[in-house]
Amino acid sequence: MKFYLKMALLFVLTLLSNSCEKDDLCTPEQAVTPRLVIEFKDAINPLEEKVVERIQVQEIGSTDFAPLDSDGSLVLTNTSTISLPLRTDSATTSYNLILTKENITNSDNINFNYTLNEEYVSRACGFRVIYNNLVAVQTPESSGDNWIDRIVVIESNVTNNTDIHVQILH
Repeated sequence: MKFYLKMALLFVLTLLSNSCEKDDLCTPEQAVTPRLVIEFKDAINPLEEKVVERIQVQEIGSTDFAPLDSDGSLVLTNTSTISLPLRTDSATTSYNLILTKENITNSDNINFNYTLNEEYVSRACGFRVIYNNLVAVQTPESSGDNWIDRIVVIESNVTNNTDIHVQILH
């Protein structure tokens, strides 16, 4: 009788331990909808980085400034890269990039067009949005006073926060 009781207890414990699920954790790298990483380059020598003295970015139609890095900085100085959030509810995000150099402000508009795709990450993370077929179009100014000479899309699929997606030559 004791033998059967021990076997039944062992069987129940085995069933209970097998029914446990592993912890379903969501790391920050997995859960984050990626940001558009922009690198600033020299228009004369595109192989060289060219820092911007002071930059702010404002979404067109908004009074708020966009965060330029993962820390949420609204203004960056002496930087060669920024990372911007793209809209998850629209296939277009339009930004006004405001450069301040030697106390002179100049702004240029860029429209970023893309295809939205939801990607399932895990049960803990849920879904994130990735952006495919990225196209960047600069709005020309009638005065011809653009500080941006050229925009080059390096990676048309925005799937992570580490790759450079766009280069701005100035």
